[in-house]
Parts: sequence; structure tokens; C-alpha cells
Amino acid sequence: MVNMIHSTGVRSVIDDQTWRYGEQLPGTVSVTLDLATFSNAKTENKKKYLTGLDDSATEVYIKSGVPLARITSGASNGLYGPYDPEAKDGRQERVAGLLESMLKVNVTVGGWEVEDSEVVGMRFRGNVIVANLPVVPAETVAWNGDFVSVDPATGTTKRLPNTVAAAVPGVGA
Repeated sequence: MVNMIHSTGVRSVIDDQTWRYGEQLPGTVSVTLDLATFSNAKTENKKKYLTGLDDSATEVYIKSGVPLARITSGASNGLYGPYDPEAKDGRQERVAGLLESMLKVNVTVGGWEVEDSEVVGMRFRGNVIVANLPVVPAETVAWNGDFVSVDPATGTTKRLPNTVAAAVPGVGA
């Protein structure tokens, strides 16, 4: 008799929100993602941005807390993607905010598709544990909005650098 093993295709999907510190103040706006900035990312970056990822995945999730940046050039001008210091489309300039919630993405032959919409909530204010973000920007990176980094082990807090007036969509003039 031959025993056969069948895979169910179950993958671990973890919604790690340990980057949040305490209750969050109101502070989200709607932005539109350019999914190509995630799907075309280098493999090591995809591992940081996504959960549920493997070679046979038909659905993956973009992690909450991914630092987002505004695309300022090219065909996707005005959309948002992951902050990437090596990008050449504006996403290397500054962190605009953080992806508020984990986002399910279907992987199809035609590319990546979000079940509902590429319009997502982006947090532009809050207390965060920067070390627990899926991607930790360098300390010198400028942030839009109003973020405070909290180290729960030491009780130390530090306002994240915002060297120019915040350009948060839908907020202010």
C-alpha cells in the first residue's frame, strides 16, 4: 500500500500589530496603492511587506504598519507604495504614513488584485514602536504627519523627524 500526502495549501498569515503603542488617536486618510510597487519589489523587501508569501500562494497579505510613501513621478504619480530608500519614483524621499490595516491581495495570472479596492487607510498620526514596524526606516528619514516613537522597555519617547510641513492628503490646506 502506498501512502500519499496531500497539501492543503494552508499558509501562516500573521496580522502583527505590535507596532502600535497604546490607543491610537484619530488620524487616518484614504490613499490609493500602486500594487506594482509591492509585487515588483525585490524578494527581500517582499518578505518584509507581505505575510502568507510562498511560491504557490494564490493570496497574500500586505502587512499593517508598512511605511508608505507617495509616488511623485511616472505613470503612478500621486499613488502610494512602500517607502524604499532605493526607489527612483519619489518613494525614497520620506515616509507619508503607515498602512493602517492588513490588506488581502489575490495573486492571479494577470497580476495582483485587491478584493475590494486599492484605496486603503493610511495612518498619519500616532504612537508607534518603530522597531516593530515591518520595515524600519533609517533614523534620519523624514516623516509626514505626527508620529512619536515609543520604546516600551525604557519608557523613552521621541518625535519622528518632520523637516517640512506635512503634506497629508485631505488634511490641512
